[in-house]
Amino acid sequence: MNITLILLVIVPLVTAFLIPFVDVFSNKARKILVVFSTLLEFSIGIFVIINNYSSIVNNTFFLKYYLGNWIPPIGITLSMDMLSLFFSTLISFSLLFIVIYSIGFIGHHEGKYYVLLFLIWAAMHGIVLTGDIFNLDVFLELMLITSAPLVAFKRNRNGTEAAIKYMFYGTLGGLFVFIGVVLVYFNLGTLNFADIAQNFSSLNLYTKKLISIFFLLGIFIKMGIFPFHFWLSKAHSACPSSISALLSGVIVKVYIYVFIRLFWNILGYNILQQTGLNKIIFIVALISTMMGHIMALNENDVKRMLAYSTVANVGMIIAVLVLNTKLALFAGLLHVISHLLMKVSLFTTTGYILQFTPGHKLEDLKGVAYKNVLIFTGFTIVAGGMIGLPPMIGFASKWYILKAFIENGFHWGTIITIGGSVFAFVYYIRYIVSGFKKLSLGPPERFRLILSVFYRERVVTDIALIFVAAVIVGGIFYKLAFGPLEGAINVIQNPSLYIEGILGI
Repeated sequence: MNITLILLVIVPLVTAFLIPFVDVFSNKARKILVVFSTLLEFSIGIFVIINNYSSIVNNTFFLKYYLGNWIPPIGITLSMDMLSLFFSTLISFSLLFIVIYSIGFIGHHEGKYYVLLFLIWAAMHGIVLTGDIFNLDVFLELMLITSAPLVAFKRNRNGTEAAIKYMFYGTLGGLFVFIGVVLVYFNLGTLNFADIAQNFSSLNLYTKKLISIFFLLGIFIKMGIFPFHFWLSKAHSACPSSISALLSGVIVKVYIYVFIRLFWNILGYNILQQTGLNKIIFIVALISTMMGHIMALNENDVKRMLAYSTVANVGMIIAVLVLNTKLALFAGLLHVISHLLMKVSLFTTTGYILQFTPGHKLEDLKGVAYKNVLIFTGFTIVAGGMIGLPPMIGFASKWYILKAFIENGFHWGTIITIGGSVFAFVYYIRYIVSGFKKLSLGPPERFRLILSVFYRERVVTDIALIFVAAVIVGGIFYKLAFGPLEGAINVIQNPSLYIEGILGI
């Protein structure tokens, strides 16, 4: 058994618990604790990779930890295979820089902010590591109730309304997931992933379909897939940009992990084929892609535009994943990396830019590029990646998505993907042109710092530029991701590897 797995959950949990006590004595001590815990959590992930490098390269990597030494299916199991390692690495990499960005960006109620942020970090790692369906639901709800206060972090009416809507839809999605968990337990008498996977096929088709529908509804509502997207744009617009980056760049990817784990390794992809749900998911996902781009095109608020872009791109990821070929799975996972890097980059650069504007509207951004040309150029470059221009990583992932649709003969998928890129060009170029417009009033007078909470400008700009660089470097060297992605795809396509790993067969 490997104790590092439980440390990935415990370190952020303990940090969240300690912050209020440390904060009483010294703000500086709290900052030191935050940085130390962030580096420690990231280092644990690096240690796992280095310590198991040979098994990772050979695609035989599997770690597990039985809580209290209770053997499954009775006890609670934490496990990490190539799929969960892939998502765990993305989480740790993103949170490392989002936390550092927040140190320069958040200047009020920092103690409460970091308590919630570390609880979210613990919940996300709990989700990707748990081998128990009930604890999966618990961690999903922990992530919801800790992220909702961050949506309302600015403490204004808009933030409060957004948080209420976020909680409502998140709770509704959680209710559907919980009903699915209850149905699984009443029909199979187990909560262990591997045990469910071994016995789920014994249920009658109606029961399997009912359970699958409840899980799908719950995940899609939480994910913000159209037509369950109503909470998403308001939440992104209301909260600090560091949290927008977390919601759109990272948390949505955790829901994609849940979707993959449930419908490939636990319930089995064959249930989607038997019931025709795979076709319904494909159609809904493509509609979500199309509607996301249309809504982004009609939006004049930059953060809401970025939120609708997420609706479109998540729909595209889901659509290509349900094709269930090796190429399609590769394209979907590559776009998970691509969208994470690009969306975090866009929100971090936008977060800086909006500190010097009176609002988020298109007209508010006129001439803002001249406040910091490098940052706005970074925004422009990453927007090009979202459109699908080389050499950014967005070009590579969209190229493989197109290849997957063409290979499987789904021409509507190809048309919507290309059309979405055209739409993206139109709605991004509006903000870019506005940002570079010349003003009669000089930039120094026009753009003064509006929020007093904004400080340590260099930290914010450096982290934003690191993500811009990651988008470019990732596009040039995207083939380095082939090995890890092949390992994750191997786990997705061979559920027996996951079952045998947990049960120790």
